[in-house]
Amino acid sequence: MNLNESPFPPSPKAIHAAVATLGSFNSYPDHGCSSLAAAVSRQTGIPTNRISFGNGSGELLVALAMLSIEPGDEAVVPTPTFPTCPKGVQIAAGKLVSVPLRSDGVNDVPAMLGAITAKTRLFYLCTPNNPTGGTLGQADILRAIEEVPENCLLVIDEAYYEFSAHGGGPDVLALLSSRVGPWAVTRSFSKAYCLAGLRVGYAISSGTEIQLGLMQLRPNFNVNRVALAAATEAYADKAHLEATLDKTIGERNRLGDGLLALGFEVFPSQANFLAAGLPTATQVSAQDIVEKLKQGGILIQAMPWPNQRGSLRITVSSRENNDRFLSELREILA
Repeated sequence: MNLNESPFPPSPKAIHAAVATLGSFNSYPDHGCSSLAAAVSRQTGIPTNRISFGNGSGELLVALAMLSIEPGDEAVVPTPTFPTCPKGVQIAAGKLVSVPLRSDGVNDVPAMLGAITAKTRLFYLCTPNNPTGGTLGQADILRAIEEVPENCLLVIDEAYYEFSAHGGGPDVLALLSSRVGPWAVTRSFSKAYCLAGLRVGYAISSGTEIQLGLMQLRPNFNVNRVALAAATEAYADKAHLEATLDKTIGERNRLGDGLLALGFEVFPSQANFLAAGLPTATQVSAQDIVEKLKQGGILIQAMPWPNQRGSLRITVSSRENNDRFLSELREILA
């Protein structure tokens, strides 16, 4: 319950497609990921020459940072957030300008815009934000689209896009159609499509120059045959996706209710995990709880937010695992 993996198996159609590739390992995969690119293009309306694929969306986030940052350039990022794009900034010898989240765990867009300088070349948003689960509203996204300078790459990490869309979140791609400057959106097959072990992510960008830049940075054949076959079928199986989202969100709500009953502050989430602030009455820290749960074979994550005592990030798991977690947590707090 610490890596935001799905507790549910992938689409049976994806499994069948993956197994069907086992006799063709003698051949390299399709480096252009053409079947999957065509499927994403049909769904999003974005031409295939603006769609890129990677060994997980993390590989693409690092590459986007390396495309936009020269030594000494600045990148404005929220904190805490998914660390991979910031890691790319550091690899490119850029400077991270970290802006604290809002108290509800959402990226603080006005404060981030206020941190932009003449040296800013990358502006990174994560929605829903990992590790807090907070989702940006349409007004904040539009403000970033309009106010991030045209010489700055606006990157929006939507690894949990399907969960946000299922919950009625903003259509980021539609909003981005009004942006004049460069932009890229990253998404993943690891979460809602239950393919974390196969490592497939994609980026949709504002123009072909970004796609070409990502292609130049991309290692040869970085998405393997099994992953491509499974992702293509998983993407097409909308019924399985909807069922997975329904089950995950149902368990997320039940897990949240259980945490509230124990006195935790549960932050709003449109992802497959919850962030929970500690009960005011308890004297243990988030890290103490993590260590005690680990002794019983339960893994979750502690994070140093929103205060010194920290909070917990808990992946939504199966009903059985969620119940066991709540039971062990109850004993720790007793």
